Amino acid sequence: MNEPRELRVEPGDTQLDSTPEAERHGTPSEMFFVFAGVNVAVTNLAVGALGIILGLSLVDVLLVYLIGAILGSAAVGLCVVQGQRTGASVMVNARPAFGYQGARILAVLLFLTTAGWFGVNTYFGVTAARSMVGQFGVPSGNGTDLVLLAVLILALIAVAIFGYQLITRYERVAFIGMAVALAVVAVGALAGGVDWGHPASVHGAEHLGAIALLATALGVGWGVSWTPFAHDFGRYVRRNAPQRKTFFLSTAGMYVGTFFTFGLSAVIATDASTSFDVGKTVEAAVPSALVIPVLLVMTLGLLPANLVNLFVGPAVLGTIGFRLSRLQGVLITALFGLPIAVVGIYQPEFGSTFKSWMLTLVMWLSPWFVITMADFFLIHRGRYSDADLFTHDGVAGRLFAPGIVAWVVGFGVSWAFANTPIYASPLMTDHFGGADLSLFVGGLVAFAIYYPWAVSIKRKVSARGAAAARALWTKEQEPTA
Repeated sequence: MNEPRELRVEPGDTQLDSTPEAERHGTPSEMFFVFAGVNVAVTNLAVGALGIILGLSLVDVLLVYLIGAILGSAAVGLCVVQGQRTGASVMVNARPAFGYQGARILAVLLFLTTAGWFGVNTYFGVTAARSMVGQFGVPSGNGTDLVLLAVLILALIAVAIFGYQLITRYERVAFIGMAVALAVVAVGALAGGVDWGHPASVHGAEHLGAIALLATALGVGWGVSWTPFAHDFGRYVRRNAPQRKTFFLSTAGMYVGTFFTFGLSAVIATDASTSFDVGKTVEAAVPSALVIPVLLVMTLGLLPANLVNLFVGPAVLGTIGFRLSRLQGVLITALFGLPIAVVGIYQPEFGSTFKSWMLTLVMWLSPWFVITMADFFLIHRGRYSDADLFTHDGVAGRLFAPGIVAWVVGFGVSWAFANTPIYASPLMTDHFGGADLSLFVGGLVAFAIYYPWAVSIKRKVSARGAAAARALWTKEQEPTA
C-alpha cells in the first residue's frame, strides 16, 4: 500500500533536463484522471457545438467525435509513454529529431501555443462564472468579466506553483466534480428530448467538407493539440510502471473526456443557441434551481485544463534556454496568454476566433508530432541515449536537417490544404467543399520526407560509431611491448 505523499512546492523544473527518480511518483491511473479531467471541462462543453454550427447533422457530429477521438487520444497515449521512458520534457524529446538548437526554435512556438491555450480556456471559464454571478444579481458587463478573469487567474497561479503532486490531486477531485455536474447537464438535456434526427443544413461537397473540417479541428485535431503537453505528465510516471497500462489509461482518459463532453455539447446545440458560451449552454439544459451549483462546479472545473498550461509553460521556457523559477515561469505563461482572454471578453463572437486558433494550431503540430513519433518509435525503437537528449553532440547534432526541412515543408504544404478564417486555400474552397485537410496532408508529407532521410543519416552515424568502438576495443586487446 502506498503511503500518502507530503504535499510541497516542488523545485522548478525549468532547470531540469531529466526528471529525477525521486520525483517520479506518478502512476498510470493518474494519467487517466489527468487527461479525463482536462477534457471533462468547460472548454469542451462549449466548443463541441462547432459541428452543429458548421451545419452538420447530429449523427454526423457524433460519428466524427466517436471515431476521430480514437486517433487523437491514441496520439496522446504515445506521447505519455515517450515521456515515461525518457523522463524528459517535450522539446527535449524533440532534440534527436530536430537537433539541440532546432528543438529550441520549435519550443518558442510551443510556448506561444501553451500561453494561447491558457487564454482560450480562461475565457471559457469567465463565461461560466459570468452566468453564475448573474444569478445573484451581479450586473453583467466587461467590467464584471475582467474582475472574474483576475480572480480565476490568481486561483490558477496559486495551484500551479506547487507542481505535479497538487495538480494531479486536484485533477482527480475536479474530474469527479465535473463528471457529476455534466451528468446533471446530460440528464437535463435528455429529459427535454433530443432531436436525434437533427438534419444537416449543408449538402454534397459542402457536407463532406464540413465533416473534414470538424475532424481536423476537433475530431482528431483536439487530441493532437494535447500531444505536446502529454510528455510533461508522462515524465513523472514511475519508470517501472507498465508502459502498456500507461498508454491505454492515458488514451482512455482522453477519449472518455473528449467524446462525452463534445457529444453533450452537440446535443444541446441542436436545441439552443449557445454561441460557445458555457453559461448559456448550462442554462439551456438544466432546471433553474440547479444552474448555480452546476456553474460553480464548472467554474472550478476550469482549473484542470489550464493547470496543464501553467505546468508545461515553465518547462518549455527552460528548453528555450531561460533559467527561471517555477513561479516566474508560471507568471510569464499567464501574462502571455492573458490578451487572448481579454479579446474574448470584448469580442461579441468568439467562435470564429476559436476556429482560427484550432485550425492554425494543428498545421504546425501535425508535422512536429509525426516527425518526433517516427524518430522515437520507428528509428530509435523507443529508446534514446542520454547523449541524444542532453548534449549538443547527440545523434542529431545542433541542427538536424531532415527534421527541420520535413517540418518546414509539412507546415508549408498544410497551408495549401487549409481552410481557416485566417487563410482559406482556393484549392479547398473551390474543389473540396470548404474542407480543411491540413492536419492529415501536412503530417503525411513530413513523414515522407523525414523518415527515409533520417534513417540513412542515422544508420551511417551508428555504423561509424560502431566501427570506432571496434577499433578501440581491438587496440586495447593488442599486447603491450
